[in-house]
Amino acid sequence: MTPFLVESQEREVSPYTPNCEMGRWHPAFVDVTAKGNTKQKGIDEIIRHFGIRLEDTIAFGDGGNDISMLRHAGIGIAMGNAADHVKAAADYVTDTVDNDGIAKAIEQWVMKNGK
Repeated sequence: MTPFLVESQEREVSPYTPNCEMGRWHPAFVDVTAKGNTKQKGIDEIIRHFGIRLEDTIAFGDGGNDISMLRHAGIGIAMGNAADHVKAAADYVTDTVDNDGIAKAIEQWVMKNGK
């Protein structure tokens, strides 16, 4: 769930959601998830299910809620429109979402490098 909550509202709501975690990805929005559910854990479930090695994964992200996933994946790629702290967590930075950043990164890392 992604409600519209500014930081002061998040602090008010948090005590009433003890089994949830909140991950802010925008000044006005926060992701609310069950405790322990992360994008990093999602990658682990996918690689386990399909028998893929972690080092053979690529993750794309542009928000603060993507940082653990970017650090965990074999290659973490931040979008060009991401905040600086998200870019710093990634291995590489591609173009923006609006400028086909994911397609450009796939061309670079999958098509040319054979990953």
